[in-house]
Amino acid sequence: MRIVALLFFLGIAVAAVACGSDSDKTSPSPTSAAGTATATGSGTAAATAPRSDLSLRGEEVERVADTAVQHVTWADGNSYDETLATLILRTLGKPDAPSGRRVLATYLEGERWQVTIFTHLEDRSTDPPTVTDLLAEFYYDEGSKTFEAANGRASFALTGRDPCASDKPPVDLCPLDKAVNPQ
Repeated sequence: MRIVALLFFLGIAVAAVACGSDSDKTSPSPTSAAGTATATGSGTAAATAPRSDLSLRGEEVERVADTAVQHVTWADGNSYDETLATLILRTLGKPDAPSGRRVLATYLEGERWQVTIFTHLEDRSTDPPTVTDLLAEFYYDEGSKTFEAANGRASFALTGRDPCASDKPPVDLCPLDKAVNPQ
């Protein structure tokens, strides 16, 4: 719908330019080069705000959480060398499912971070489409470069066991996708 509207307005703009009146035979007045800002190949039009060391570290933690391959042996004995995102999808039995995700790192203290991986799946083979949102929380240590589970979904991904499927599920891990607040 947006594309159709954009094409419609673009067509109107082209038509307006093409139908302009030639009765005004004056040529446009030249403008001074000093009055206009131009971008050069080596320059930038806008300056970016400097980022702090902590901000840069957070971006690096997010990149690591999104790309690092983990070696995990699940409860059924199968071993996997996969990213956290794939392991999270494996908790649904859909490691290859198309999905969207967002990774966010929150600084806790020292070299410790809380990493949130929000995953969105939409199965369009059903009517209406089935939407599944997963929220895995991990703690990440920059020094040791290790992840540990902070909520049930993360625990499931790293162990292959659904911690909420037992008779007495641990309150700190269940429900599976419960968010964890930094301490």
